[in-house]
Amino acid sequence: MQKIINMKVIVFLLTAILILSITACASTRDGKRVDMEKLLSAAGFKKGVADTPDRLAAIKKLPQRQVVPHEDGDKLVYVYADAKDCECAYAGNEEAYQKYLKLTHAKQIANDDRREAVRNKQRQMDTDDASWGREW
Repeated sequence: MQKIINMKVIVFLLTAILILSITACASTRDGKRVDMEKLLSAAGFKKGVADTPDRLAAIKKLPQRQVVPHEDGDKLVYVYADAKDCECAYAGNEEAYQKYLKLTHAKQIANDDRREAVRNKQRQMDTDDASWGREW
């Protein structure tokens, strides 16, 4: 009887861990998608939603989740397509693309600075009290 209860607890815990892992992965992907949409919008890209089957089919033909140049008649347009999650595409001109590059560069610098600050704080904690720092 005790073994059955223990097995049920183990199965329950493993199921809970699996669900949490899947949720965490989905949250990370959604967070990255939202970050990209914010960057593109801030840079001046315009969002177009695939609200018809033909538009969705057109978006699916484009390279996915990357900003790529596309000739539209005599002008160059930069397009970011996401047929899977938002079923949309963002389009911007050269000015919007240059602003997007600056924003992504600034974001990368901010992320690098944040990581370096965390590493510095960790090193400081490790040297301040080496008797307990790594053991916690």
